[in-house]
Amino acid sequence: MKRIFFSLILIIFILSSCLNDVKKKNNTVTVAAAANLRYVLENINKTFEKKTGIKIEMTTASSGKLTAQIQNAAPYEIFISANKKYPDYLYKNGFVLNEAKKICNGVLVLWTTKDIELNRNLKELCDLNIEALAIANPQNAPFGKAAIETLKSLNIYKCFEQKIIYTENVSQISQYIVNKNADIGFTSKSIVLSKQLINKGKWIELPDTLYQTISEYAILTKNAENNENAKKYYLFLFSKDAQNIFERGGYKIMKD
Repeated sequence: MKRIFFSLILIIFILSSCLNDVKKKNNTVTVAAAANLRYVLENINKTFEKKTGIKIEMTTASSGKLTAQIQNAAPYEIFISANKKYPDYLYKNGFVLNEAKKICNGVLVLWTTKDIELNRNLKELCDLNIEALAIANPQNAPFGKAAIETLKSLNIYKCFEQKIIYTENVSQISQYIVNKNADIGFTSKSIVLSKQLINKGKWIELPDTLYQTISEYAILTKNAENNENAKKYYLFLFSKDAQNIFERGGYKIMKD
């Protein structure tokens, strides 16, 4: 009888653990976001969790890399991309539930922690002793593409072509700039405004006429089909509360 009793206790314990795991999973939303959004989404996620009790698990990487992961059955329920072509591709090929919807626009900045004078006349950069320029890989990272477009718009790309250090995503630019392994770098305004980096070095915002608009888009993946919490989070991204956080975090939002 004791053996049967302890066996029943063990079964109940296992079932209870399984039910708790299911409950925890159902109360969690998995988000994949472009690297430039990391810091601003941390604030948005905290606000959402406080309001709803729903937990957010977030992964950040380049938009191109996350797209490849979603194609290969990554368990993300929300995808936020810094380039519309990636969610459009996923929609066309049946990996997502809806067409991409714009959340806000990103802002490109030039950043340094060295004794380099940054001003609006960027053509003068060619005359400075700059040995290394950090840029996110333009093949996968929209901010990297915008950086190359900016250099070409100013006719100074040839000046820096052999000095460019390419990083996997825009978030990794921070390592090169803060550690002074690159003299200057192109990054997102949201990164230099983050509480982790706001007092590191100096930066200037670049005119958005020099590069194609960097728009952030959100979509629901097929994994979110039966998850109402994921749909709540998706809608929250467009709410006034979230939009205010995006704006304070260095993004341009759509005004009513």
